Amino acid sequence: MRLSVTDRCDLRCSYCMPKRQTFLPRSEVLSLEELHDLALGFIARGITKIRLTGGEPLVRRDMIELVKALGRRIGDGLEELTLTTNATRLAEFAGPLRAAGVRRVNISLDT
Repeated sequence: MRLSVTDRCDLRCSYCMPKRQTFLPRSEVLSLEELHDLALGFIARGITKIRLTGGEPLVRRDMIELVKALGRRIGDGLEELTLTTNATRLAEFAGPLRAAGVRRVNISLDT
C-alpha cells in the first residue's frame, strides 16, 4: 500500500508541480497520528507492505516518528516498510530510517 504523507516537496519539477501549485490546507492533511492509525487499520486487514510517499515524505516535520512507529510493526503483521524519495534529504535521514526498519528506498532519479 502506498501512503502519501504530504503533498509538499522541496523541488519544483514541472511535470509534478505546476507553476500555480496550490497545497492542501494543513487542516485537510492527516496528522501523523491519523496516518499511523490508518496504516494500522490496513495492517489489521492483511496489508503487509507499506511504501511511504509524498510529495517528498522527508520534508514532513517529524516524519521519522511515523517511520519508527510503523517500523515497530515489522514482524508483527508488517513485512516491509519502504520509502519513495527524491533523496535531497536522504543523507540526513538514512541512519534513522535504517534504524526504524526501512530496508528499501526508491529514489526518483528524474528529479
